[in-house]
Amino acid sequence: MGMRENQEKSQHLGLIVGIGASAGGLEAFTTFFANLPSDSGMAFVLVQHLSPDHESMLTEILGRVAPIPVVEARHGMRVEPNRVHVIPPDATLTINNSQLVVVQPAPPRADRRPIDSFFASLAKDQCENAVSIVLSGVGSDGSAGIAAVKESGGLTIAQAEFDHHAMPGMPQSAAATGLVDFVMRVEEMPAKLIEYRDHLALVAHRKDGDGTRIDAAEHLSAVLAVLRSKTGHDFAKYKIKTVTRRIQRRMQVLQTGTVPTYIEHLREDPAEPELLFRDLLIGVTEFFRDPVAFQGVSSAIDAMLERGGEKPLLRVWVPACSTGEEVYSLAVVIRELMDARSANLDVQIFGTDIDDRAIEFARAGRYQRTAGISPERLQRWFFEEDGAFCPNRQIRGMCVFSVHNVTKDPPFSKLDLISCRNLMIYMDSELQDRVLRTFHYALNTDGLLFLGLSEGVSGHPNLFAVQDKAAHIFQRRDGDAAFPTMPIPAQGPARASRLASDLTRGGGDRVDRAVRAALAKHSPVFLVVDRQSNIVRYSGGEVARYLEPSAGVANLSLLSNLRKSLRITVRTALQSVVKTGVGAVIDNVSVFLEGEHRMLSVIVERVQDTGSEGLYVVAFQEMRMAATEPSHDDNSTLSPQGKAAEQELRAARAQLQATIADLETANEEMKSSAEEYQSVNEELQSTNEELQTSKEEMQSINEELQTVNAEMMAKNDLLSILNSDLQNLLDSTQIATIFLDENLRIKNFTPGMADIFSLRENDRGRPLTDIVSLLAYDDLRRDVAKVLRELTVMERELELHDRAASFVMRIRPYRSVERVIEGVVITFVDVTARKEAERAKDVSERRFTAIVNQAAVGVAETDYDGRFLLTNSAFETIAGRSAEDLRQLRRQELINPDDLEAIKVRFENATRDGKPFEAEYRLQRGDGMAVWVHDSVSVLAGRDGRAGSIISVTLEIDERKRAEDHAALLLGELDHRVKNILAIVSSIVAQTLRTNSSPEEFAKTISGRIAAITRAHSLLTNRGTGGSGTLRDLISTELRPYEDRHLRIEGPDIVLTPKAGLSVAMAIHELASNAAKYGSLSVPQGQVAVSWMVTDGPDPRLQLGWTETGGPSVPGPPSQRGFGTTVIDRSLSYEFDGEVERSFDETGVVCMIGLPFTSEVGELRSSDRGGG
Repeated sequence: MGMRENQEKSQHLGLIVGIGASAGGLEAFTTFFANLPSDSGMAFVLVQHLSPDHESMLTEILGRVAPIPVVEARHGMRVEPNRVHVIPPDATLTINNSQLVVVQPAPPRADRRPIDSFFASLAKDQCENAVSIVLSGVGSDGSAGIAAVKESGGLTIAQAEFDHHAMPGMPQSAAATGLVDFVMRVEEMPAKLIEYRDHLALVAHRKDGDGTRIDAAEHLSAVLAVLRSKTGHDFAKYKIKTVTRRIQRRMQVLQTGTVPTYIEHLREDPAEPELLFRDLLIGVTEFFRDPVAFQGVSSAIDAMLERGGEKPLLRVWVPACSTGEEVYSLAVVIRELMDARSANLDVQIFGTDIDDRAIEFARAGRYQRTAGISPERLQRWFFEEDGAFCPNRQIRGMCVFSVHNVTKDPPFSKLDLISCRNLMIYMDSELQDRVLRTFHYALNTDGLLFLGLSEGVSGHPNLFAVQDKAAHIFQRRDGDAAFPTMPIPAQGPARASRLASDLTRGGGDRVDRAVRAALAKHSPVFLVVDRQSNIVRYSGGEVARYLEPSAGVANLSLLSNLRKSLRITVRTALQSVVKTGVGAVIDNVSVFLEGEHRMLSVIVERVQDTGSEGLYVVAFQEMRMAATEPSHDDNSTLSPQGKAAEQELRAARAQLQATIADLETANEEMKSSAEEYQSVNEELQSTNEELQTSKEEMQSINEELQTVNAEMMAKNDLLSILNSDLQNLLDSTQIATIFLDENLRIKNFTPGMADIFSLRENDRGRPLTDIVSLLAYDDLRRDVAKVLRELTVMERELELHDRAASFVMRIRPYRSVERVIEGVVITFVDVTARKEAERAKDVSERRFTAIVNQAAVGVAETDYDGRFLLTNSAFETIAGRSAEDLRQLRRQELINPDDLEAIKVRFENATRDGKPFEAEYRLQRGDGMAVWVHDSVSVLAGRDGRAGSIISVTLEIDERKRAEDHAALLLGELDHRVKNILAIVSSIVAQTLRTNSSPEEFAKTISGRIAAITRAHSLLTNRGTGGSGTLRDLISTELRPYEDRHLRIEGPDIVLTPKAGLSVAMAIHELASNAAKYGSLSVPQGQVAVSWMVTDGPDPRLQLGWTETGGPSVPGPPSQRGFGTTVIDRSLSYEFDGEVERSFDETGVVCMIGLPFTSEVGELRSSDRGGG
């Protein structure tokens, strides 16, 4: 057969590979499919622990790396080869008839084992075409599923971490069951699957319609003989199909082509017999398996307890208990019934199995998978330790586990109940009969037998009666309680012949069959017996001519079933052959058959080459008499002596025959007595073995007690130290603590509780509610009940009645070492200082808030980036923005661009070194105006010492800035005016000297002029400090020192405001001073004309003109701007948005001043007055 043909055939086998992993198995999935060929012909189903609340991306992710299509499983979807099917979120996935079954939503997380569910359905649906792989994950999901796959003949694989050591978690849990065929790395798994697929294709033609190998029958006895010699366990009486499939599965795992090759491997590999033995022992069990049956057995045990009255002992035997779930389930049922009846009963439950590993697991009693147990029972009878559930002392103390073979070891005795479920379904009828007789012998009168749903006792109605048909519970009947013969004799060759004849029926040569049929009547009849003379095979119905069964209990003993006349001869010959090993032939044996004497040849030979020892064949062949002439002699011719001798011979024969009959009767009686002695002996042996087991257990218990005693002494010392430490801790702790039971009775308390409750040492055991409390708290009982009901922590803040102290009370459940809730623990933490600090802090915060909000200055807090965190109303007014607007801005955006750089540097320095600073800058308001502010800036440090935020106190100084500018202007004007006055005085003095020749006249003239200047200056000073007057009066006063000149003053009466009057007076004074120095007033013939008017229109303006004529010639504009010109421009342009125009004509200076005529400047009087 070519490779391509093998591959095509393997693809028709339809292997379905179930792969399980938890939520973290994505890397393992991608590695697996990265190493998978695209034409494997296998279908893959991925079952992962997915969150029910999120959409899974597993299909999309694997679709990018897998060489075959990846789809999400849908209900009813057929599993196709070369395709990956992924479980959807919040779903349970199973398979039926190669179609996926999707059930949504998934069960609650506590009951959800999706990998186990799928593996179990895969095993049931696909049998040996099922493959289960357990990849990385947390927990034990998948461990039960691989047991089902292995039971059905499939392949099991687990992920290795290194060197074929299972990865912790799900792979390790699966490998710990002993049911994993290969532990390997993920990248090696696809190649192993291909090899397994090809091997199945190679041996497919050697299987019958049920998938069983045809060539296994002829070698079955040899395989079992090797297994028996290697392990000491005989499976010859187990059902052929079951044993053959287990052997076939091992051959598939090892990829062995022929049975003889496997037998050779079984002989040479020291590990293989143990592996085959484990495969034959696959146990599928769980807690409370088949709940309906357990309800029935519970009722049966309850009725037994009712009938038993004061019976002090209840003995139960669970053969084939596997890992002990059935034993502990029965223990729970019995314990619950005892508690319900308040019965004080000594219960012994013996759990036995031939699998020593399973017994060790049962003894340890650590179960990660507790399917079948209700949450109530799990909480009551088990406790959790390191992720596993263990039976408590009450349950564990009822159970005893030991390695025991129910088919060959002496049974337990005086039992009230035997629970043997789903063991006998693997045995043939003969072994089932032996086991049932064993159970009948071991049970007390009216004892109960609890069997599986597929098992029964229909072949033994005289031994058992049906008590509960639905639960398959049977009651022992009084009958033959003989102890069955142990051990069971090996009958391999006969069994192999039977199997061979079954499997090859219809084959063979037709001529051979015809010849055998023709010679059958001439062939000797025979029986095959073992060393104990038990018949194991008959040649056919013709052997009945030589049988004459003895009265009594039926059995297969040869000597009890042969004709009495043949027994002595056959016994003698058989003993000789057994002793010497050389066959024996005894001729001329007389036997009375069918009314006449016949002569027989008795042939005894040893049977060889059957695979079993101790088989012998006993054959009977009639001898043919040679033809003789008829004798003419008759009795009439005999002499009297001859007749007498013949008569004597006949009498002797009759006497001998009677003696032989008496001897055989005595032998039968002796045999019956021997059997009774054997029964008693074996019963004593069973009792002795039980006593030996009990002795060993007692010795073990004694040693354990010594060890426990030493440990207890050490623990007592440690407990004493711990008690001292605990007492010192309770006495020294500053936290008031009290321990209460479920009824609020005081168990213990610390000294600090005296400050809260009036407690004394003798108050232990009293209900806390009976003691006066200083707390303002009346809900203690209700709160404790809530904590015990919900198993949560409750916290409350409480105060004493006089409010002198405050406490934080916490109520927690009190859990014992076994995690049993036995009351509550209440602690009271004194938080009086903290509460006072909180109150002070609250007052301080409210005081600070009031101060900030009521402050006349602006207060703002910003972070490092300048974002506003806090502003008061004063700052918002200064900035012209609301608090919401400021939170959208940064401080830098409010600073005038001309001042920003310098202020930014100072802020950065402050955040770096933490030093406060003060600064003045212009702040841009929301309306676009700029105002001058003064900022006092401080850095607010956080708890780590680093700067956390910046606090600034802002004062608006816009008016102060204007006042400072105005003061500077006034000082400049004062300086300039003093100089001008001195110049005027000097000019007046000079001119007076030129015009007055005598000192008296000079003194008089100079005195008058200086007095005029003083009056004009006094008028200007008075108006500058708040006086008011007309524009005419102001101009006249300013020009009074020059009234002897040619002056012309004209215009309407206008009353100026003090501010405008001062500015105009300063301008007129400057113009007059310059004219007196350099212009028309410096010469006698010079003239000055001052006129003003108010223009009409919506925006009236005051127009004032100063015109000089007759003075010195003006050379042109001055080379530099003088102080007087600056005063005129700044006082009029800056203050009143005025316009000043000058022209320097050769005839004299002309100055035109224009001001907006508003209420800030003045008003026009109703009557006009001219002047010259």
